[in-house]
This record gives sequence, C-alpha cells and structure tokens, in this order.
Amino acid sequence: MSSSVTPDAAGIIRPPVLVPRAGAHDRIGTTLKHAGFGVIHQAVTRTVETAGALDDVRARLDAEDFDWLVITSHTAVRILQEAGLLTGLMLKVAAVGRATARALADAGVDVALVPPDQSGAGLVDAWTDAGARVLLPVSALAAPTVPDGLRAAGCEVTRIRLYTTEPLDALPEVIAQAWPAFGAVVVTSSSVARALDQLVAAAGLSWTARQHPVAMGQPTAQTLSELGHPAAAVAAAPTPEAILTAVESVIS
Repeated sequence: MSSSVTPDAAGIIRPPVLVPRAGAHDRIGTTLKHAGFGVIHQAVTRTVETAGALDDVRARLDAEDFDWLVITSHTAVRILQEAGLLTGLMLKVAAVGRATARALADAGVDVALVPPDQSGAGLVDAWTDAGARVLLPVSALAAPTVPDGLRAAGCEVTRIRLYTTEPLDALPEVIAQAWPAFGAVVVTSSSVARALDQLVAAAGLSWTARQHPVAMGQPTAQTLSELGHPAAAVAAAPTPEAILTAVESVIS
C-alpha cells in the first residue's frame, strides 16, 4: 500500500486517495485504481456484534411473523449469512441499494425491492406494502430514517440492533504515514467520519485543505460538517462510479 503519487494515462501526477474501510478489493478501490489513482484501503473501525441479537433474529424468523426482511448494509448481510440466517427465507427481502442487493444475491437471496434512490429515504419512498410486518436488523448507529418512514406508511417494524461499529485503538500506521499526501479521503458513512476524525486527532495529525473529504451521501456530508471538515464533494449516488466522479472533481 504505497503512498506515492501515481501518474495517470496522460502522465499527470495524481495524489493518493484514502478509502478508510475494509475490503482492499472492493469496487470503490478497484474503480479508483483503474482511473489511475493510488489507493490506500484500510479500515479505521471494527464491527462488534450485539450480544443476543442473532438469537433474537433467529427466533423471529423461525416464528414466521414477518412479511419483509429489510437489509440496509453489507455488514448486516455478512453477519446474517455467517450465522446461516439467510438460507431458506420464507419472506420478501428489500435492500437499501444495489451493493447490498448484490451481497444478498451472492448469498443466494432473491431481492424483491431495491429503490432507485439508493438510500434509506429512497427505500421509504419506494415502499408500497402499507401495513406490512417488517424485520429490520441494523447497526445500533443507523439513523431512524427507515423504521420511522415505514411506520409512517403503516408498517409494523421490529428493529434489532444487530451490531455496532467502533474506532480502532489507533490510526493504522499506513494511514498516518501517508496522511499529509492524500489528495482525497473517501468517507462512506458517518461512523467512519467520526472514527477517522478521532484517530487522526489522537495521532497528533490535522486535517488540511489538501485532504478533500469526499462524502458518500448527504448524511455523511452533514456529519463531516459537524466535525469541522466540510465535504469537498458529495457523491451523487452510493456507487463506485459516482465516487470516482466526486474524487475527480476535487483532484485536478
């Protein structure tokens, strides 16, 4: 994971981009690399499963008391899949966006609803099953947009806090060493924004105009503003292509 600058096809030197989340081979990093950016892909948070939550989900699925399972993150897919809870589902499944839907499909789950606007608000806007019974296993840090919106549509929503995320104990050394050189920092969630802000400060580093925070969505952009690091660009959609466009808009 070199922090050196990278020339693009025209020989222009491009500064490295930080993607502070797990998955060195995910589509965001791959898309940025194909566009000629050097990428450091390193998580700044860890996932902590909530005690008893999987047993709660299992019991509720076994009881068959729900019409829909709504999934709003790739992490929820992974946790449920590893627990064997995505096999033989007898209810309809909705995904907040295409990336989550793709993870569900890879787990062998048929997805009945993916909103055109890939966000919690978009899922609520696309919802048509008023009065449905909905099981919603989410992060403890998730915004109430989906449960509140579905309840307003007449649904009975059971929200289970499946997991949470917390900052690592220290900023990864590869990020600390390269921090002054980054030309953009792709921030994919509010929890990542808060963790990175905390860890950068604890490492004795500071944000400068050079880092160009790029937010994936308006909620993350709002969190960055609250932390004192306004987004230099906001991706128009939670897709690798939209993130690339946003990064290119701040790195000339």
